[in-house]
Amino acid sequence: MNFLKRLQMLALLRLKDNIRYSRTLRHLNALRLYAQSRISSDKRAAVHACRALGFSELSSLDQRLSHSLRPWIDLPPEDGFWENVIRASHPRYDAPLRREPGLTRSVLLKSPAGSGEKGVLLMLFEYNWARLVLGLTPEEFAWLDEHYDLVLSTSWSPTDYAALGLILSRTSGPVFVQACNFQEVPKIAGLHPRVRLLESLGCDWINPDLYPPSSEQRTIDFLMIANWGEFKRHWDFFRALSRMPANLRVVLVGQAEGGRDAEFIRRQARLFGVPQALEVYQSLPIDEVARLQSQARVALIFSRREGCCVAFVEAMFAGCAVGIRADAHVGPLAYVNQSTGLRLRPGHLPEDLMRLHEIAATAQPAAWAQEHISCYQSHMKLNRLMKQSSLERGLPWTQDIALPHWRPYPAHARREEAAALMPAYRDLHERFPRVFGNEFFDQVNRIL
Repeated sequence: MNFLKRLQMLALLRLKDNIRYSRTLRHLNALRLYAQSRISSDKRAAVHACRALGFSELSSLDQRLSHSLRPWIDLPPEDGFWENVIRASHPRYDAPLRREPGLTRSVLLKSPAGSGEKGVLLMLFEYNWARLVLGLTPEEFAWLDEHYDLVLSTSWSPTDYAALGLILSRTSGPVFVQACNFQEVPKIAGLHPRVRLLESLGCDWINPDLYPPSSEQRTIDFLMIANWGEFKRHWDFFRALSRMPANLRVVLVGQAEGGRDAEFIRRQARLFGVPQALEVYQSLPIDEVARLQSQARVALIFSRREGCCVAFVEAMFAGCAVGIRADAHVGPLAYVNQSTGLRLRPGHLPEDLMRLHEIAATAQPAAWAQEHISCYQSHMKLNRLMKQSSLERGLPWTQDIALPHWRPYPAHARREEAAALMPAYRDLHERFPRVFGNEFFDQVNRIL
């Protein structure tokens, strides 16, 4: 590709990028949707308000939108209002949920006990919240609500406010939500008085015991673990690499996304004139990913907006210094500090990346992560919050929750706790096999 064509491609990518991540456009879109919600009928008004809440970055507008949604959230569950809202908001949900109605990426943390002591169900990904409600009748969900508290771990920021409204419309007590970004916490908390926010992010469930100190030399200079989707913005990394030394060892790990695969990524790197001999791997097992993390000096992401990016936090536990754009709306940006890595300045990426490479040897990302954001800290915070909530409601609390960890999705960290929860898994599977299907039930069997 000649220089002019490369310049044209870069200009187009930057234009699309600036439009996609423009705060001004997000604000205008939020105002447009808010105005539509004011002149629409009830169901369409709720759809527009939920979408506006996702785009809004003004607390005053957040409050107006939340206030308008609360009367609908408090409608009787038999009304079916929110089922219509979720289908209108996400028509793409219908076919996949009919085809695969069973919960995925969900674990039990506690069994129900006598005298009204409630069990705890943790669900990752907003489409699972929709699966749970749409797959049960109001009577069936009422039984679940009586016996279980729900912990909802978000997968993106902004979260899906229609799915959260759907859950709130069916529950009678508190709903516990784990955000993907601390900046979104006030907005989620303001949606309804029954929302309880965890003091952690969805990426804060990494088990440090799975990342022992490595004796291997860190021979990988830069490691990027990210699916090949457009929002991961590999091109921004390639543009920086084109102005960096050719002898750097750079490794990319990802999986197919949005019609893009490893070969697409290789072609894009060539188009940007990347001088390094990139190592590109697709769909590696988690243990192999962890091995590469233990060999890397620096781990990077270039997203400007997503959820928690668990792989980024895993890399910290593996001892990688981490780098992320300073303007990113990505949860673990909050964890980048002098001990863990560097916030990369847009417009200064090559020099900042080389500076990060230099300071990686003295950074202490694993020690900082173990002290502040491991699954043990998150477990302690969640257990304390749920115990306090139970006691405030006059419910007994005789047993603490089990310890989950992400590897790479939620699972039980302790075999004995999984065994103790087996009767509760079996009970839900037998009562509601459509929703609590084989994948939900078999995951605990695999541990045992």
